[in-house]
Amino acid sequence: MTLRITRNSTFKAALLIALMWSGFSNAQGKLPRVGILAYDSTDVTLEPFKRALRSQGRIEGENVAFVSASARRDPSRFAEAAEELVRLKVDVIFADGAPAVRAAYRATRTIPIVGQDFTTDPVAARYAKSYARPGGNLTGFFLDAPEFSGKWVDLLRSVVPGLSRVVVLWDPSPGDAHLRAVQAIAPSFGIQLQVLEVRKPEEIDTIAAAFRGRPQALIILPSPMMYLETARLAALATKQRLPATSMARAFAEAGGVLAYGPDQAEAFERCATSVLRILSGTNPANLPIERPTRFGLVVNLKAAKTLNITIPESVLTLADKIIR
Repeated sequence: MTLRITRNSTFKAALLIALMWSGFSNAQGKLPRVGILAYDSTDVTLEPFKRALRSQGRIEGENVAFVSASARRDPSRFAEAAEELVRLKVDVIFADGAPAVRAAYRATRTIPIVGQDFTTDPVAARYAKSYARPGGNLTGFFLDAPEFSGKWVDLLRSVVPGLSRVVVLWDPSPGDAHLRAVQAIAPSFGIQLQVLEVRKPEEIDTIAAAFRGRPQALIILPSPMMYLETARLAALATKQRLPATSMARAFAEAGGVLAYGPDQAEAFERCATSVLRILSGTNPANLPIERPTRFGLVVNLKAAKTLNITIPESVLTLADKIIR
């Protein structure tokens, strides 16, 4: 059973739900409750994590229960959603994405939190004292290497000879770590960036009107919203005839030319393992924060052909998947 919390929840409603949930838990032998804090409540964000838990023996309704709290695609609602999970006294919170991690940490210092965050340095953000021994209630899976962002610039330089003008689409909600990294590396290659903020999905459909001059490529910086809108972003890149890259593998699969980033399956697997260890009694203060060890490059040759772009062999040899 999955309990979903809507964005219109009130304290009174949450209390009623908590009482109902208590009765359900008692009937089921007090199943451990995993709170899932995510940008959206669809299976796109929830199912991979649940699947990772199932692969490790935790079956929903049999030996684990889920309480899903969603920001309903509005980052300003993360605080409310996180507070709901705290009031319901879940056993552990899985926070998916930088805004969710930030909201969960602000909401509680006692309930264990396992975060999946590809933007934030957890030590610099004061979530943890160190990676090896976090020392608090938060652990998880973090990509804290901003120089990683330079790979997107390198890839685009490889497929666009003489690249000098790039549009960067940036959702500010996760923070600016990747943006600052791209801004730091671009001038060394003589690349001018035009950074455009995208705060809502519908802005993607009209953002091209703000493009200056004739951009040669597009970089889509990661965020929960950008991840869910990969098809829309791929359509934008195709319509504007721009080779584009994103962290999300799904972007290339949806019609973008390139995607490079950490293996999200690994992220969910590692987070699921951390959740299970916490449910088994491990203190999150002693559970090391992990980093990605697997990265993948997806190249969509069909999309490249549509844009009359030749992908060099040097890029193809690095690809983990080629879409023809």
